[in-house]
Amino acid sequence: MYKEIPLLTPADVELRVAQIQQTKYGNYVTLLCYKDARCDMNILDEVFGRNNWKRTHEILNGNLFCIVSIWDEEKQQWVPKEDVGTESNTEATKGMASDSFKRACVNVGIGRELYDAPEIRFRLNDDEVIMGTNGKPKTYARFHIGSMAYDKVLQRYTDFTVLDETGMLRYDMNKTKTTNHSVSTPAPAHEAPWNSQPAYPNPNGSLYCSECNTLIKSSKVAEYSQSKYGRVLCYNCQMKLQGA
Repeated sequence: MYKEIPLLTPADVELRVAQIQQTKYGNYVTLLCYKDARCDMNILDEVFGRNNWKRTHEILNGNLFCIVSIWDEEKQQWVPKEDVGTESNTEATKGMASDSFKRACVNVGIGRELYDAPEIRFRLNDDEVIMGTNGKPKTYARFHIGSMAYDKVLQRYTDFTVLDETGMLRYDMNKTKTTNHSVSTPAPAHEAPWNSQPAYPNPNGSLYCSECNTLIKSSKVAEYSQSKYGRVLCYNCQMKLQGA
């Protein structure tokens, strides 16, 4: 019997810094959305029952895979979903096992809507940025999701806001511009819009696709996309638009 996987709530999703770009208008941070393994386990327990799912791991060609199997009562068999993991920066094996589990859970349907998350990019306060030993800007500021709503039919978010540690609104997908204290009207002509970004990587950061958050390694791909579509898109997302 088909069982509906619930959408993730703001409490289920963690925001992490993907990059900080230095511009003449200030430092702009790009955030990515993540779910952790505990979130996946809780949803598997809730939807299928604690004794009706299991996880196993195996190594194929040197890569660690996780298989999440769900018990199908009607078919009287286990239905497996699997995916490969990548190493973490701290604990390689443990991080790879956790990552493969989370990826396998996406195949089950948990958090798949995060692939449709909007590009979260806004200007940081000056006191939120420090220079790292490598000469690149970094921040210790923490942000969390204030609200989010997803339309399953349209397969897109209709609401998505981000707050800082003080509860101030820093990003709203439905507003033209956000500041560190309020939502305002469109930026004047002499001001850069909050989501402005260069068409190619600068020396202190890389570019990510504004649609799927994939790292764009070629500046030519980003530059062409910025010129044609008015935003940075990876090659695959450009192909999707051309075929639409």
